[in-house]
Amino acid sequence: MPISATPPPDIWIWSPPEPGPPDLIPGLLPRHGHLLISGETDVGKTTVALEIAMAVLTGLPLWESHVQASQTIQRVTYIMGEHHESVVQSLWRLMDFGGEPPIKIIPPHLHRPLVVRGLTMERTIAAYIESCQGSQLLIFDPLNAFVAGSDAENDSVPMRACLNGMESIATQVGAALLILGHMGKPYFDQKRQKYEHRTTYASRGSSAIEDAATCCYYMIQDDSKEHANRFRLIRRKYKGEAPAFWALQRGDNNRHTLIGGGRTRSQISQTRTEVGKQGGRPKTVCPET
Repeated sequence: MPISATPPPDIWIWSPPEPGPPDLIPGLLPRHGHLLISGETDVGKTTVALEIAMAVLTGLPLWESHVQASQTIQRVTYIMGEHHESVVQSLWRLMDFGGEPPIKIIPPHLHRPLVVRGLTMERTIAAYIESCQGSQLLIFDPLNAFVAGSDAENDSVPMRACLNGMESIATQVGAALLILGHMGKPYFDQKRQKYEHRTTYASRGSSAIEDAATCCYYMIQDDSKEHANRFRLIRRKYKGEAPAFWALQRGDNNRHTLIGGGRTRSQISQTRTEVGKQGGRPKTVCPET
C-alpha cells in the first residue's frame, strides 16, 4: 500500500491554542530554536519556505487557511548553499506573490561553510552575523551545504557544530531560524517488495540533526498518481503543541492549500479521557470544510 499524503477521514483540523503560543507561526515555526524541514530533492521544501516567509512578512494566512503568524516581521534573509538565486526569484513569481521577493538573498557563490573538517569557522559565523543584521527570520538551504569535509554528513560532530553555528547566528541577530535538509531517496524494502520513504533525516546524515532540532518535520509526496499534487509535513519532533501532520495540496501556481491536519498530543489525550469516561472508543471526527 503506497504512502498517502491525503488526510484520512478521521483527521482533525489544526487549531492553535488560545492564548497564542510564543511560536512565530503556531505549531510550526518557533520563535526560539529552529525549525528543520527535511525531504527528498525537489519535493517542494523551498516552496514551503517561501510560503512561510510570505506569511510572516505580510501577516496573510499560511496555505490559505486560518493559520497565521503571531506577529509580522520586516526582514527575511535566505542563505542559499545550492542552485542560483534566480531559482528563488522564479519560484516567487510562479507562486503569484507579485514583484521581486522582499527577501535578502545570499547566493551560493557568496556562501561559506560553517564547519570545515570538523572545525567551526568562527570568522564565517561572524561574517554571517554581520550580513544578516536586521533580519527576523533566517533560512539556510540546505543544511549539508554548510558542512565541508570527508563524509561530514554522516558524522555527528560536524553536523551538531553546524547547527550550533546556525543557532548562534540567529541568536546574535535576534531572528527565528528555518533550516531545509535533504533526506535520502526511497529505499527498496525486500520484505514488502516495494519502495519506502525515508522517515528520518538520519537516513542521510547524522542522528545529531534530529536530536538537536527544536522542531522537525519531514515532507513527503503522495505516492498515488491521482493525488500526486498532495503532500504531508509530518511531525518528528516539536517542543510544544503541534499537529501530527499538515496535509497540503499544491495548485497550478505551485502554492499550497491546507486541506487537513493531525491531532495534537493534548487533543489525543483529551479524547482518550472523554472516551474513557464514556466507556467507549473514539469517534471519527470529520475535517472542517
